[in-house]
Amino acid sequence: MITIDVLWAAALGYLLGSIPIAWIVVKLWLKIDIRTVGSKNVGGRNVIRAFQAHEKPKKLAYTVGIIEAILDMMKGFFAMWLAVYISSFSQNDPWVIAFAGPAAILGHNWPIWLWGPGGKGVASTMGAMIFFNPIFLPMWLVLYFILGSAIMYSAITYLVSFVVMGVIFIFWGTDIWKWISVANPINDLNATGTVEIFGWVAFATMIAITLVVLSRQGENFRKIKTGEAKKMKLWKIFTGKTDEALK
Repeated sequence: MITIDVLWAAALGYLLGSIPIAWIVVKLWLKIDIRTVGSKNVGGRNVIRAFQAHEKPKKLAYTVGIIEAILDMMKGFFAMWLAVYISSFSQNDPWVIAFAGPAAILGHNWPIWLWGPGGKGVASTMGAMIFFNPIFLPMWLVLYFILGSAIMYSAITYLVSFVVMGVIFIFWGTDIWKWISVANPINDLNATGTVEIFGWVAFATMIAITLVVLSRQGENFRKIKTGEAKKMKLWKIFTGKTDEALK
């Protein structure tokens, strides 16, 4: 049964996700608004573009961009972890996960502090997958590479891969959830029946996240429709041409 805990879990997730880390980093380091450069996106890839546009060393640009992306991942992870941890003192409601996670991505995509669009939510979604099980991140990366090589458009690939991961969560097997340390505060799994529904909670979380991510893909879909969108060439990653591979 869904409890009142989901309301504060959603609020907590949104506020945590709203912290515009990329905006803060670029503002403090380069003294500019990241929304005025590159893709105007408040995320790790645009941090790299902002640093390169200001003729910073390539190594520095990628280092800062990767660190920023990791911090965005942590927003998705910790929003869900905190919701589970706090709920363990009251209702032990596993559904707080399905509200805190998508709310964190919503906050990242539409941060209250910036009064407008933020990031695209991909890094924060990775953090949500790590929460469920760290093995899901490399699984998703392989899935993204396979689907991306066939679809070639990043916006569509993200959405399809997130839905597929949600389906995988359902059929992954209930026993696997028992040894996910971050979910342990929801205890006792067997006694409460949490194990039996945890896969469905994870599936609902990924579907909700996919819808939130979709809310920031309008421009990308417009470009696909008009033929302006650049196709990914993921195989170029293996030739060291990462910039060209992810266009």
